[in-house]
Amino acid sequence: MTPFQHDQKTVVGYSNSTGILLYGGFGIVGLILGYFLPRIATWAISLPWFPFEGLIKLINTFNGFWLQVTLPVLGLIAGLILAAMTISELLIVTITNEEVSLKRGEDIQTIALKDIAMVFLDGKELVILGKSGYELARELTDESAKKIVNVFKDYDYPWSSDGDPFKDDYRRWVLDTPDISPAANALLKAREIALQKKEKNDIKDLRKELAKVGYIVRDEETRQYFRKIEV
Repeated sequence: MTPFQHDQKTVVGYSNSTGILLYGGFGIVGLILGYFLPRIATWAISLPWFPFEGLIKLINTFNGFWLQVTLPVLGLIAGLILAAMTISELLIVTITNEEVSLKRGEDIQTIALKDIAMVFLDGKELVILGKSGYELARELTDESAKKIVNVFKDYDYPWSSDGDPFKDDYRRWVLDTPDISPAANALLKAREIALQKKEKNDIKDLRKELAKVGYIVRDEETRQYFRKIEV
């Protein structure tokens, strides 16, 4: 996941070598597993404790030349699909002298440099703040902190080496916190449930809804911390 630069544009989080590694690696593993699946089934059926015994016995009954061709191809296809799914979960950050683009799967968010007050890392999350302290973006990234820091600094984005400038303003949320609005309490409760169930889309959507009613939220596992902003 090495950053590369071309025509005043740098992409971090994905490169051609990353694609080759993922597609090639998952594809080869799928191909090998498909080829050896009948042999694995023969070995597995001899184990009294192995689960899915019925399925294993069914696989073990397959034979013939067509199987030697079909299973490796199916394994290869499964590996390529898994690689595509893995890539779709990567955060791809594209930075120019004028804007930063955050892409994950089909979701793309573009933020102009003139609208950015601060950029920093909060653990493994890349956070971009607007002029009023509003969070323009908060995205989980698997890229190394060093690469993220270097590329934003190279383009003279306002990077905070000390992390979140509002970190002392956050308070932990508990059910029915009295000095925040009922709407915010309801949203935080719903989001707590989403965090416990690891429902990524709801977690993200409810963060946006909280921002609309004037609250920025950050997480530590399933614990939520909030701060008030002007809307």
